[in-house]
Amino acid sequence: MKGSYNYRINSRIFKMNLKKPKKIGILGGAFNPPHLGHLILAKRALKAVRLQKIIFMPCGIPPLRKSNLAETKDRLAMVKILIKDNPLFKISDYEIKKGEKGKKSYTYETIKYLKKKYPDYQIYWILGEDSFREMIEGKWKYDGLKMLAEAHFLVADRKKHPFNLKTLPKKFKEKSKKFLKKVIRLNLNVPVSATQIRKEIKKGKKRNKFLPPEIFAYIKEKRLYIDLGKRKRV
Repeated sequence: MKGSYNYRINSRIFKMNLKKPKKIGILGGAFNPPHLGHLILAKRALKAVRLQKIIFMPCGIPPLRKSNLAETKDRLAMVKILIKDNPLFKISDYEIKKGEKGKKSYTYETIKYLKKKYPDYQIYWILGEDSFREMIEGKWKYDGLKMLAEAHFLVADRKKHPFNLKTLPKKFKEKSKKFLKKVIRLNLNVPVSATQIRKEIKKGKKRNKFLPPEIFAYIKEKRLYIDLGKRKRV
């Protein structure tokens, strides 16, 4: 009887585990350069919704070009350095390869690609409050509701801009009621930005504590961000 009881319990646990959806997080961005703030954000997202893994996805040609964007090969190399000690963190060159073909990267198109590549996973897109607000205010190519229909969104606070669903535009909330449960706040304010780090490097300041020594050494060796005005476009 005891063996039969244990078998039934184990069977239930097995079935429950089968029903649990697998989750994959996507952290896109310029990573120009990547820093510990990106790692802090990824680790918080990993725990917040129990993601199986997180894919770091450096952009190729962003819709809004940046003249100070380092070469794709350098940004890829630096991201690899950043995540090398965590087996749950992976890297994708999907958007980079699109950029090499002269194509711009759009989040909606990337999500559609990922859903085909990982059909058994729920997609969790990780982004900042400012980017999420731009998305729902129609400043991106694709409609915010269309995006919410395809993926979950993990939204991190920005400095002086904590994320709150209550502050979203009323018109958007009315249209997106069935999708709002797919929007999750990451109560986290990353205390550093890549822009700040680039400015410090240009001024010859010592290494920012949020920039790993190995990445700082790579930047010095390749002489990245020394003269932002003359950086080559990707």
